Amino acid sequence: SGALNDLRELTKLIHANGSLVVWDASHAIGVVDLQFDRDDVDLAIGCTYKYGNSGPGAPAWIYVNQKLQNELNMPIQGWFAQKDQFVMGSKFEKAEGMRGFQIASPSILGIRCVKTSFEMIKAASLRTISEKAAIGTSLMIEIFDELLAPLGFELTTPRDSNRRGGHISIHHIDAEKIARGLRLDKNVIPDYRVPNCIRLAISPLANSYEEIWEGLIRISDYVKSGDYQHLGEAKSSVT
Repeated sequence: SGALNDLRELTKLIHANGSLVVWDASHAIGVVDLQFDRDDVDLAIGCTYKYGNSGPGAPAWIYVNQKLQNELNMPIQGWFAQKDQFVMGSKFEKAEGMRGFQIASPSILGIRCVKTSFEMIKAASLRTISEKAAIGTSLMIEIFDELLAPLGFELTTPRDSNRRGGHISIHHIDAEKIARGLRLDKNVIPDYRVPNCIRLAISPLANSYEEIWEGLIRISDYVKSGDYQHLGEAKSSVT
């Protein structure tokens, strides 16, 4: 939906119950100003190919609170996590700290993409990026109300910018055909999810507010035209 959880308060609640929490930050990293140390997060995981802008197949990441790093064990014991990396004995000895959560040789090209992209994110600052995402999604919602709501679309993303991330979710009975047709006919690339959801995101480092306006205008015009209704069954599993 694009909704943003109150990470700090939920973590406090979970800790009060004597439990640990793992946060999935795949849709937040690179667009939300996350502060895992400050908020006493236990563990977090995510990808780098969304707002990390590092491309398909880019490495995933894991955060482990420093106080847990020597207590927890990875279920996959790789040689990069071995205390003495080149000792291939019969017993695995886990390295201390975050090195103990590595597995094996990463893709050098993938790592290079991550390094370059996150250097750009650092230079721009997450605070600035998250502010642009809030303005961009607010603009999306404003245009949605004017152009898409009258066409049968429903918004399921919080309207409060403090309660959402970098995308909005809209629903329509013909969402699959509309999303597919937009890619094929209008050079607009949305993200479809079953059964009837279209996700629209701003990539703050790359997208302009003008592109947001242009994209939603194209969606509105395409749905009004009804051209998507002539599409046959989808031939690809990629949505």
